[in-house]
Amino acid sequence: MAPLLEEMLDPTGVGTGSDDARLAPRSHQLRGKTMGLLNNTKPNSAVLLEQIAELLQQRFGVAEVLMFSKATFAVPADDVLLGQIAERCDYALAGVGD
Repeated sequence: MAPLLEEMLDPTGVGTGSDDARLAPRSHQLRGKTMGLLNNTKPNSAVLLEQIAELLQQRFGVAEVLMFSKATFAVPADDVLLGQIAERCDYALAGVGD
């Protein structure tokens, strides 16, 4: 599984910035991996993520998809939720709906 998150860039602009803008290491293989989907709870976010999950499984052989949801779209995902995603998933994708 993926290593625990030690540091995350916050797209909301809250918190301290980082001079390190390197991308995380990429694997070129999704087959057999676990994908985490983070639903921001806006309308249609879950629908969009479910359709993406289906495509990832059909086209790229993603073995398992786990859906996680933020408490509300108005605040960033909390550290406990992000830790669960990092612990249980090889990849993660966040969805925005409306």
